[in-house]
Amino acid sequence: MQTRPWFLGLWLFAVPAAAADPAMRFAVIEKAIPDMPRADTASVVELGGGKLLVVYHKYRQSKLAGSDFGVCNIWSKTSQDGGLAWGDGRMLVENAPGDINVQAPAILKLSTGDVLLVCHRTHSRSSGTMCLFRSRDDGRTFVEEPPIWKRSKGQWLQGGASSLLELKSGRLLLPMHGGTGEQGKQKNDAWCYLSDDRGKSWRPSRGRIELPQRGAMEPSVAQFEDGALAMSLRTQLGGPYLSRSTDEGETWEKARPSGLESGESCTCLRRIPGTNQLVLFWNNAKFVPQGHHHYGERTPLTAAVSADAGKTWRVAGDIAADPRAEYTNLGCTFTSQGRAIVTYMTARPAWNHGGASLEAAILDASWFDPPKE
Repeated sequence: MQTRPWFLGLWLFAVPAAAADPAMRFAVIEKAIPDMPRADTASVVELGGGKLLVVYHKYRQSKLAGSDFGVCNIWSKTSQDGGLAWGDGRMLVENAPGDINVQAPAILKLSTGDVLLVCHRTHSRSSGTMCLFRSRDDGRTFVEEPPIWKRSKGQWLQGGASSLLELKSGRLLLPMHGGTGEQGKQKNDAWCYLSDDRGKSWRPSRGRIELPQRGAMEPSVAQFEDGALAMSLRTQLGGPYLSRSTDEGETWEKARPSGLESGESCTCLRRIPGTNQLVLFWNNAKFVPQGHHHYGERTPLTAAVSADAGKTWRVAGDIAADPRAEYTNLGCTFTSQGRAIVTYMTARPAWNHGGASLEAAILDASWFDPPKE
């Protein structure tokens, strides 16, 4: 069937998801229980021997349990079977006394073999520090290094789309958003922090992306074969917006609508390995400009593929589609076997963050292919 977005003249070709697709499997990484009301914002890295390591923030029961401002720490688990089973849970970074929490980790294995971990220490609703840890033994131990930034004036963070990239040149890129004020109330711009010495020193990019209303939020970045970058953004403007950089993240073009509809929710943008196609994970939901606290529901969780740098999109299918649920705070890692490990928080009923589990979908490369004629 064909569906047309409400605000652009781009055509989308929707492919209904099969009820039982052999190219799609699911796993629960951390199930919500009374003593652990919420787990989400995960990042996955493939280590030696094909072992997967996931990092995420895990809340504990507290006065603000389930809230973004509840007490949480950074945890990890491993998988030896491609993401179907997860175990060996351990706490990597503990919340510091006096802070609100430590949250939103991202992990990356460099071409040198080092593994970098970043996470955000939230000191208050208007200040935080982006911490950096390095492992030289393939993720078994981590040593803290100087932070990327320290005690920001305003809330700077990644939110639910945490990621860290190594570009073809070796430059490291940390997408982020923020502003001056309190989280949830401030006007946000999006930009990046950059490192040209394998993470020893960092600096902000020269360019920033500005958008109306609450602004440009939770940037997610992918790199094309030619080195150019694409960025997707959470907005309050009817759906994800896109921007592009041709100078490795120093400056960014004016963001434009993607042509995909949604409320205000997280996105995750990746390039499908071995191709020059983008895949965008987002909530394919009706935009509700009046009367909804986040401008629309966060279901279903859907993937769309673009072969023309985001000008048009083909909907590959739904990953999760319970109308009673909420799916958000997304991540995606493609493994050496070509599979996508898509991570997301599931709250059922929707917006019940006091009972939100961390889940994963394992998608074979064929899942993203167009249907055969």
